[in-house]
Amino acid sequence: MQIDELSKGGSMELEVKNNGRTMSFRSEIVIIKNNSVLITTIKANDQTIGFSEKCQLNFLYKVDGRLYMWENVTVKLVKYNGEIYHKIDIYGAGKPYNRRDSFRMYIGEDMPLYVNTAAGPTAISVLVKDISETGVAFITKEEIEIDRTIRLKLKDNNTIISLSGMIIRKEFLEHLGSFLYGCKFNEKNNKLGKYLAKKQGELLRKKTNTLSSPPTKVTTKEKKTQLYEMNATK
Repeated sequence: MQIDELSKGGSMELEVKNNGRTMSFRSEIVIIKNNSVLITTIKANDQTIGFSEKCQLNFLYKVDGRLYMWENVTVKLVKYNGEIYHKIDIYGAGKPYNRRDSFRMYIGEDMPLYVNTAAGPTAISVLVKDISETGVAFITKEEIEIDRTIRLKLKDNNTIISLSGMIIRKEFLEHLGSFLYGCKFNEKNNKLGKYLAKKQGELLRKKTNTLSSPPTKVTTKEKKTQLYEMNATK
């Protein structure tokens, strides 16, 4: 895919890799000029983010259901026509990128969730719908702004996993009078990945056992009972 095939107003994702950690941020394409793309500034908690030269930055763009990646792009803050943007310089063609869909586990439990605001973290009660290695969906009557950072602790018996991410999607559920939020985790959590892999394995084993249950062993007593019932019906 070539840069001139990108669309103004289209959404994009900036993947940031540093010291074995991977984070991702979404933004919108505003201007395309030569080999540069100007996007709305990437922010976290109302603060514009700057990127170190030590980071590997990848530009991701999805069109017609296919994802394309430009690797090792450069990103700078610039002022253009009186507005501040993140300027991304990309060269060559974007390569098709296959990102595996993450296993999503149903939760359906009420949990406390912390939302970062200008006044500090605010705790609210939410219904966690489901969770995957890349994000979480939750429902609450509280209205929260897109791009807000959230913190959540997933608890299961002796397992406690601390997670943080950013709200990227909001939908009003009229029949519940509540909002459904989609949140993307800012970085990969190995502990969460292992936990979900374990849970997925348990579910697969249950399905396999259900589909291929061994025949029930008939005891000698049961055989005698069956023979008696057969004789009684003659």
